[in-house]
Amino acid sequence: MTTKHVLELAVCTVPDKEIAIAARGKAMQVVSRYPGFVSWRAVTACETADMLADLVEWETLEAAREAGKRVMTDPDFAPYMAAIGSVQLMQHFLTERQI
Repeated sequence: MTTKHVLELAVCTVPDKEIAIAARGKAMQVVSRYPGFVSWRAVTACETADMLADLVEWETLEAAREAGKRVMTDPDFAPYMAAIGSVQLMQHFLTERQI
């Protein structure tokens, strides 16, 4: 079964993994209240110690884009932004197939 929901994949490196993970937990709580939010899967890389990824599901691409603008100025999201060293990938996807 596929949905029309949009998946947002953000992959980043962080200088201090523990600080980033703690800040990400708070950011997840903040974003969960944004319009159009569906879910957030927070993952860490197995082979690259300083890499994190976030897979966030949104009802629509517009909701994802609006959230992207909002996190840039949301003071509650700022600690997570500050914990990120660099963004390797930030892209939106639609699910074509799923088993």
